[in-house]
Amino acid sequence: MHIAHHPMFVLLSSMTACLGSWTALDLFRRVRAHRGAWRGGWLFAAAVAMGLSIWSMHFIAMLGFDPGAEVRYDVGLTVLSLLLAIAATAFAFFFASREGTTRLVVSGVVMGAGICLMHYTGMAAVMTQATLRNDPLFVFAAFVVAVTASSGALVAAKQEHTLSQRALAAVVLGSAVVGMHYTAMFGVRLIDGAATNRIAGGMDAMTLAIAIAGGTFFILFLALIAALSDRRFEALAAREALRSEQLLRAVIEHLPMGVFVAAAPSGDIRFANAEAARLLGHTVGPEPVWSRSADVGAVREDGSHLPERDHALYQAMQENRRIGPRLQAYRRGDGRVVQLEVTAAPVPDRKGNSTLAVVAFQDVTEKLRAEKEARRQAELQRVNELLEERVASALAEKAEVQAALNHAQRLESLGRLTGGVAHDFNNLLTVVIGALDVILRQPAQSERAVRLGDAALAAARRGERLTAQLLTFARRQPLRPEACDLNDLLRVGEPLFRGAAGQQRLVKLVLCSEPAVALIDPAQFEGALLNLIVNAADASAENGEIAIETAIVTGAPTLGGGRFFRLRVTDTGTGMSEEVMKQIFDPFFTTKGPGKGTGLGLSQVYGFVKQSGGEITVDSEEGAGASFSVYLPLTDQGAQEKPSQTPTAWTHIKPMNVLLVEDDAAVATITEAMLHNLGHQVFRAENAARALEILDVEKSVDLLLSDIVMPGSLNGLELAQRAVQLRPELQVLLSSGYTGAEVEEALAGGAWPFLKKPYVEYELAEHLVRVARNKRDAVVDQ
Repeated sequence: MHIAHHPMFVLLSSMTACLGSWTALDLFRRVRAHRGAWRGGWLFAAAVAMGLSIWSMHFIAMLGFDPGAEVRYDVGLTVLSLLLAIAATAFAFFFASREGTTRLVVSGVVMGAGICLMHYTGMAAVMTQATLRNDPLFVFAAFVVAVTASSGALVAAKQEHTLSQRALAAVVLGSAVVGMHYTAMFGVRLIDGAATNRIAGGMDAMTLAIAIAGGTFFILFLALIAALSDRRFEALAAREALRSEQLLRAVIEHLPMGVFVAAAPSGDIRFANAEAARLLGHTVGPEPVWSRSADVGAVREDGSHLPERDHALYQAMQENRRIGPRLQAYRRGDGRVVQLEVTAAPVPDRKGNSTLAVVAFQDVTEKLRAEKEARRQAELQRVNELLEERVASALAEKAEVQAALNHAQRLESLGRLTGGVAHDFNNLLTVVIGALDVILRQPAQSERAVRLGDAALAAARRGERLTAQLLTFARRQPLRPEACDLNDLLRVGEPLFRGAAGQQRLVKLVLCSEPAVALIDPAQFEGALLNLIVNAADASAENGEIAIETAIVTGAPTLGGGRFFRLRVTDTGTGMSEEVMKQIFDPFFTTKGPGKGTGLGLSQVYGFVKQSGGEITVDSEEGAGASFSVYLPLTDQGAQEKPSQTPTAWTHIKPMNVLLVEDDAAVATITEAMLHNLGHQVFRAENAARALEILDVEKSVDLLLSDIVMPGSLNGLELAQRAVQLRPELQVLLSSGYTGAEVEEALAGGAWPFLKKPYVEYELAEHLVRVARNKRDAVVDQ
């Protein structure tokens, strides 16, 4: 026969199961929201609540169980049934708290099995004289009901749901417990038989009722704690959510780009920051961005309104993906069209549904303009570089053409120079050769020989000056500056200047009264002035006038401030045109006829002035004469006394053994004769190598007299250095007609005295005396 249950206890047991399930599932929801010790605490509380609810429901229902005999309960099995319910529920909740479908299935099976195990353990605790049997079919049905309902309840508990959904999950789980119990009890069979004596031991129904009341009270206590905690946690969560929302709004509000949030899929604006309104030039209303009026909003390149389907926000919501960044033209509230860089993206919730979309944008108009300008500048730079290359190439070609033209002009000038210099040197050589020829043919006429010798010497001196001019034009003749009073030089040279101008021309010499001391080469200065006077005389008629004026001035036309000596040579000649004045200082340029000039005079003047740190200017008109002004910087030094150029007698020195090194045989012969006349013994060498050999053999050599420019691997300067290393006591005297810049720099140090070619015997004697001063015992006063 079937077992009967009292309806009141059926209702009470169902309510207990649902209340316990609500409490357990609510506590289980907190398990998933916590970590660490709190997680374990809430897990234990949920397991206890669920286990107690299952146990209480079972034994409340058993209170309404009437098998027709006295019923008592085994205490040990009763407690064991409670522990089994709690343990099975704890495992199921723990396993289900992690993500995964498999975990949910396993947890549902374990919880259903735990409910069944608790039920049949509780049934085993029943002590009665009646015989009870369980139908296997209903046992299986009870297990299926328990597992199915438990799995559904766990799935519902893991989802975010409303209060009604949470209540439904509690009812489903409670129904699983109740359904399993009464399904199992429906399968209990009572075997007929008369009841006999009372059952000893166990726990009676009253004691069980008290235990059930305590368990139910504990369930209600946990439910109260959960409810209070739920309110507290929800309040904290609400405040935290509000604080997070306010913080997020503040961050978005202060972003340096426009941002607005729109509802999907309508496009209605829910929020827009201040930067969005500033960039768009108008307030952002709730309507979608594509529903703006034609006066404002996104536009195409032609200025027409942008269709809804082409908006980045619309596409992001429709395609549920991020769109951009991309450029979008926008007509602002003030009518100005700007370029915006726009990015739109949907905002999915935890379920993956997109109910919102966010749009971020910034004004890149100036950036695009700057990039365009940078590209334009880069293109201009490229064009400029190309033009520079072409200009450089053209200039190089022009320079090559100019060089070729200059070469051709120099060749032409050299042709003119050949005639002029050949003419001058032939005249000089005619005097020298003619005089020497007469002297050699008539050696007895001593008076006539002296006169002719003087003429030959004067001609040679003119040749020396011409050579000096040629070197000065090429800037290869070194100047020997001295502190000279230029007015004194003019006074001393006045007869020479008047002679150069010619007797028929009037020469006016007007000198300033102030001292005019400058660092110049006096010989070059006299030569420059002679060139200016000769040019003035050539340009003037026989009765013309030449004025030589000096003055102390402050500043020069292109040299700036400072005190300068100005020498002005003015004539009343034919004057010059502008074209001629542009070329007068060019080497080899001349307006004189063939054979009448070399074109080197004014170039020599120009070279001397520039080398002396000065400046020369010219002022002339055709038919109005010419005026040349030479500016030379003054010095604070006193003028040096110029030594006499005409020897009367010189200091004699003890005879020396002189090693003469000269590659020119004729020069060597003359120099050797001079040295013999001065009483010295001479050893001759034609190059440096032979000189070193003699030095190695002849230990008696006192003086090395060497030319500087010589063939071979060593020049005279290098020979002197080697010789002094071999013979530190050896005296050295160097000589040359031209030394070059490097040798001049070496000689400027004053290591050894220097004798300039050409020279005469008294000049050689003076230099030998200077050398001998280094050895005081060699000098003999007479």
